[in-house]
Amino acid sequence: MDNQIEVTIKQHQRSRLFSRELAMLMYGFGDTMPPLPESVDVLEDILIDYINDVCVQAAKVSAKKGKVGVDDFKFVLRKDPKKLARVEELIARNKEIESARSLF
Repeated sequence: MDNQIEVTIKQHQRSRLFSRELAMLMYGFGDTMPPLPESVDVLEDILIDYINDVCVQAAKVSAKKGKVGVDDFKFVLRKDPKKLARVEELIARNKEIESARSLF
């Protein structure tokens, strides 16, 4: 019973990093505005778990222990073509932005 209380307390103490963005996404996909806070919290927990899992997998396949690179994330996402394409698109956009900044 005490373990369950500790988990509940820890969940409430966590800072909500993506609450505002998730609420907007939920509204964009047809939820009410504002969506229920419980729904946002559940989605945020799922999102944080997913990000954590991807990072752990990337760290496991990393050639250099202690350093995770972009190629490690690409390798982890290789079976999901949509996510892999999005990663490559973001990398290309980042290069464009860096080159534009270097001009000024």
